[in-house]
Amino acid sequence: MSRLEANGLTLRRGGRAIVQDVSLRMQSGMFLGLIGANGAGKSSLLAMLAGLLRPDAGQVAIDGQDVAGLSLRQRALARGYLPQNPRAEWPVSVERLVVLGLTPQLPAFGGLPAGLQQQVARVLDQFDMAGRAQQSVTTLSGGELARTMLARALVGDPPILLADEPLAGLDPHHAIDGIGRLRAFADQGRLVIAALHELTMVARHATHVAVLDQGRLIAFGTTQDVMKADILRQAFQVDACVTGAGTPTAMVDFVALARRTDG
Repeated sequence: MSRLEANGLTLRRGGRAIVQDVSLRMQSGMFLGLIGANGAGKSSLLAMLAGLLRPDAGQVAIDGQDVAGLSLRQRALARGYLPQNPRAEWPVSVERLVVLGLTPQLPAFGGLPAGLQQQVARVLDQFDMAGRAQQSVTTLSGGELARTMLARALVGDPPILLADEPLAGLDPHHAIDGIGRLRAFADQGRLVIAALHELTMVARHATHVAVLDQGRLIAFGTTQDVMKADILRQAFQVDACVTGAGTPTAMVDFVALARRTDG
């Protein structure tokens, strides 16, 4: 079982706290939906959890080990990370980009072992990219690149996956498929943490939800306990109607708060 713990994480930029005193305890089998308005600190928190940003205060630990003390290879083996709005600057093939997700497992010499070749082929097929395996990633649509990058993050079967807006740019079919795969990944015994804006998707698929508001953690718990109108109102400044949170048929509808007019 994998454990990821954040203790009092704080990140400051330009004299302002982007993330302030956030503590979380997460473990295998959880699919944590990280939600909050734009600028709430979700991406910064994910980057600290992944060991890519050093907090100004606090600590991140994987299985009791401080992430800051792990080597780059140890971090890569311990968790997969999918950044927000991934970009592909080099004209490598789709297959080659996915293979890069296996870098920590590759032997020092020789080609790709047969077992890893099968892993790559399987994940390309799962994300409907097998037919584009030899296509340059610089020619892909935004949705195709998003699916390829998600395949890259999952191909190494990491015990922990952190994903920043993994559904961005996906059409409804592939968005439903993608979040279903993330939930299945958690159900198989991994820990999945994903920053998401699709609140109905969160209500249907996440096992737990963490809510950030201006860098502060205002709610953390099971989906049923957190996806409630009063919490969503505080985080997003909307009037929300939530039905069936934590079930496959959950729905979240909302309207902006009416602006007060004096006169």
